[in-house]
Amino acid sequence: MSEVRILVIEHESGAGPKRFGEWLTEAGAEVVVLRPYLGDDIPSALDGSPAPVGSADSGSYDALLVLGGSAGPLEDTVNPWLPQVRDLLQRSAAGEFPSFNICLGGELLAAATSATIIRRDHPQIGIYNLHTTSAGEEDPVFCAIAGETFPAVLFHQEEMELPDGGELLVTGSDAPIQGYRAGEFAWGTQFHPESDAAQVQQWLSSDPLRLPDGKTNESIKTEVAEADADLIRINQTLAHSFVHFLRGRQ
Repeated sequence: MSEVRILVIEHESGAGPKRFGEWLTEAGAEVVVLRPYLGDDIPSALDGSPAPVGSADSGSYDALLVLGGSAGPLEDTVNPWLPQVRDLLQRSAAGEFPSFNICLGGELLAAATSATIIRRDHPQIGIYNLHTTSAGEEDPVFCAIAGETFPAVLFHQEEMELPDGGELLVTGSDAPIQGYRAGEFAWGTQFHPESDAAQVQQWLSSDPLRLPDGKTNESIKTEVAEADADLIRINQTLAHSFVHFLRGRQ
C-alpha cells in the first residue's frame, strides 16, 4: 500500500501544523509543508504538482491541509497567495481531492464556496466547549469523535457562515459554524486542532486582537493547559481518522 501524502500550506511563522502534523505522521502520512511567505510556490493542482522550494521531492499528493494565520480569508494584499489557495479549495469542494482546513483555512474554504464571512465585534480566544452534530456522527472523518462534547482552542475574529449545501459537523459557542464539510470531502474547522498552550501564548504575544471580556493572557494560557489531555485525545483521533479516510481512497 502506497504512503498517504499530504501537502500543507503554512501562512506564517508560528502557525505551522504542530502536533496535528505529528499525529498525521504517526498515522502513516507523509506531511510536506509549503511556506509561501518564504517564497514557496502554490501548485495549481495536487496531481503531479511541483515540490516546495528547497525540496528534492516531487509528485502528487493525496490531500491538502490549509492552516491558520492572522490575515482574513480575503486579505489578498497581506497574503498575495490567497487567491491561489481559494482556487485549490474550490477544486477540493468540487470533488477533485480531499482537504482539511483549519481556522483561516476553514474561512478560505467558506469563501471559495461563496459563503459569507463576517468580522465579529468580539474575538473568540481560548477554550470553548463544542459538540458534534448528527451530521458529524455520519461524517467519514468526524464520526471518530461522534457524540463528543469537547474543549477546543479558538483564536479568531472572522466568522463564517455555512456554504450552500454544506454539512454542519461541529457546533457550539456564539460562532456556531465550528466544523463543516463542503462537497464530498473538503472539511473546514474554526477551531485549532493543532494548538497547545505554548502556541496560544505565542499568538497572544504577537497578535493585537482584543481579549474577550474577563480573560487575561495568563488565564487563557492556563485554561488551554488545563484542557490539554482532552485536546490531545480529540484532535489526535481526528488526525488519525483523516489519514484512515485517505488510505481508504487509495
